[in-house]
Amino acid sequence: MARPAMLAFIAGVLYVSAGGPFTFLFRGGVFALAVLVALSRMGRFYFLGAVILFAFSFGMVRAVHGPISFAYLDPLMFYLGEFRDMFSLKLSRALPEPHASYLGGLLVGARSQIPFEVYEAFRKTGTSHLVALSGYNVTIIVSYLGKIFSSLWFPIVGILFFTLATGAQSSLVRAALMGVLALAARRFGHEYAAGNALGAAVVLMLFFDPTLLLGDIGFQLSIAATAGLIYFSPGIARFLGRVPQVWGLRENLSLTLAAQLATLPILFYYFGTVSFVAPITNVLVLMVIPLTMLFGFFVGIAGFIHPVLAALFAQPTWLLLTYQLSVIQFFANAPTNFL
Repeated sequence: MARPAMLAFIAGVLYVSAGGPFTFLFRGGVFALAVLVALSRMGRFYFLGAVILFAFSFGMVRAVHGPISFAYLDPLMFYLGEFRDMFSLKLSRALPEPHASYLGGLLVGARSQIPFEVYEAFRKTGTSHLVALSGYNVTIIVSYLGKIFSSLWFPIVGILFFTLATGAQSSLVRAALMGVLALAARRFGHEYAAGNALGAAVVLMLFFDPTLLLGDIGFQLSIAATAGLIYFSPGIARFLGRVPQVWGLRENLSLTLAAQLATLPILFYYFGTVSFVAPITNVLVLMVIPLTMLFGFFVGIAGFIHPVLAALFAQPTWLLLTYQLSVIQFFANAPTNFL
């Protein structure tokens, strides 16, 4: 029952956001809801209909009233943002460009200093998501903090502070909510259903800001990519059964293809282009991303301690970043990488 109710709420937000007549349909929905509630004793079907109508009507109400302000978090986000900027500065002092700006985008979403030609290479190769913080960053946080601390609250606090410090981008907020739900399910012995967690995260975000649904391309791409990972990647992985698993090749390829397939309509609608080299580029780059993030984090933290220590960690980080940027630039220059 939860999944139909979540879908109905999203449909209600979409209906009003797309310009549907709210007053007439809302009154009709309330009347129909009253009738179904009255008939609910006749069976589960009527009760389910009442729940769906209520969720749809509630979605319309939230869409009409617009976003809920979180202004009280602004001071905290300001100070955390200051730390993010200082962290990026430490990276820039230890590494040359464009390595430092790319690593800043990879770790804390600081993309403003990335050179235009590098960003164009990301776009052409379908690797822009690397510097758009999302579920991958949350997974790294949960993984490392989960190994260090047995408590549920340390990873949750880590996710919260990381999300706020990096500007609370919609794709990261979605991933953070799903990460918290996964941690809670594991902690209390419940089975984690990724599809339901995605729906719950979307509903919660739209409750606070209904304008995200049609007004934030990053939000749309994040939902589509995550849905692709959940529903498409298992079948694609079985299809790629003969691909070797060394360096996570099969897993990375199946995840990349699933995300690309799910986001294809949105990308083509907004940008009118499709990158043919995105799967192979992502596979070659993703296999070294965890190690890059680990060494890159040490570079930034060491920069607060002593420049010599930061330089020590910067050497292997530079090699990893050089490899990734070279791969991305090579495929960006391919003569037939676009449709």
